[in-house]
Amino acid sequence: MKDIYSEAAAALKSGEDVVLAKIISDKGSTPRSSGAMMVIKRNGVTVGTIGGGLVDAHAQKTAEAAFHQSLSIVSDVDMSAEDAAGTDMICGGRIEFLCDYVYPDPQTRDMFERSVALTRESRKHILCTEFERDGACIKAVRRFIIQNGRAAREVASVPDTLDKLWERGKTATGSRMVDVDGRAYCIDVRESGDTLFIFGAGHVGKEVATLAMNVGFRVVVCDDRQSFANETRFPEPCEILVVDSFDDCLKGLSINESSYIIIVTRGHMHDKTLLEQALNTGAGYIGMIGSKRKRDIIYNSLLSQGVGKEDLKRVESPIGLPIDTDTPEEIAVSIVGQLIHLRSKKRKWR
Repeated sequence: MKDIYSEAAAALKSGEDVVLAKIISDKGSTPRSSGAMMVIKRNGVTVGTIGGGLVDAHAQKTAEAAFHQSLSIVSDVDMSAEDAAGTDMICGGRIEFLCDYVYPDPQTRDMFERSVALTRESRKHILCTEFERDGACIKAVRRFIIQNGRAAREVASVPDTLDKLWERGKTATGSRMVDVDGRAYCIDVRESGDTLFIFGAGHVGKEVATLAMNVGFRVVVCDDRQSFANETRFPEPCEILVVDSFDDCLKGLSINESSYIIIVTRGHMHDKTLLEQALNTGAGYIGMIGSKRKRDIIYNSLLSQGVGKEDLKRVESPIGLPIDTDTPEEIAVSIVGQLIHLRSKKRKWR
C-alpha cells in the first residue's frame, strides 16, 4: 500500500492537478473508515482505495465532475441502498466522502511535500483546508499545516481559529469536515507513521520488508553487510542503513510507541546485542526470530547482566503468528500478520 500523500505530492510536483478522495465520516458497517484515501488523476489512474467496487466507482465518477469544475465535492454512498443490491457490498452502513480538487500551485505543493517529510519524522500534524460554498460544490481557498496548535507557516486571517482546529484534531483520527467560526474546514490528522525497523537484511528480512511496505508500513532495513542491504534487494521506498557494527546501532534512530522492531539477523550474538538495545527504547513492538531454545539462551544471558524479567515480557519471541511456517515467505506472512493485528488494535484504542 503506497503512501497516498507521497503519491499526491509527486503528482503535484510534476504539475498535475489531482483529486484526493477521502472518507470524512462513516456509520454502521462499511468496507473502509474515516481517513481512507485515494488519489485520482485526470487520466483515470488511481492509487489507493476508499472501499473498492461501488464506493471507488462512485468516487471516480464524482472526481470527473470535480476536475471539470475545478471544485471539490462532498458525496455519499449508502451501503444498504438498492444500488448496492447487485454487488457484494451490502454492508448496511453509510460512507460520506470528499473529492478534494487539488491544484498544483507552489504553496500547495510545498504543503504536501512538508507533510510527507513530517510523517517520515514521526511528527504529528494536521493538514487544514478551508472551503467556501459554491452552489452544490465547495472551493478550497486556503491550505495550511498546524503543529502543536500553531501554523507551520504564517496564515493570513485564520490565527484566531488555529487553537480550535488543533483541539478538534487532537480528538480525531483520519479526515473530517468541521465548522469553526462560521467557516468550513477539512482536517486531515497525520499521525506519526508506523515505522518498521528490520535488523537483518537476509532472506526473511527481505520478504518481511516487501510485505510490510505493501500494507502501509514505513520500512527501514539495517545490516552490517552492504552486499545484503542495498537498493537492488530493497528498492524504494524502503530505507537502508548500512552500519559498521550492530553495536550501538539504534542510537540516533527515531524510535517511539509507533515503531516496530524486528530482529532477524544471522546469529545469536547479533540478536542479543540488538535486543538489549531495543529494550532501552520506547518501541511499541519488539520481536525476535528464533526457536524457544535460542530465545531462552539469550534471555538468560540478559538476565545475568541485570535486564529485568518485566522488560523481557515486551518481546515477542518466537516472532509472528503461530501458523506453522517454514519458508522465508511464509515466515514473513506470520510476522507481518502479527504487526497488522497489533496496529489495528492500537488504532481502535485511539
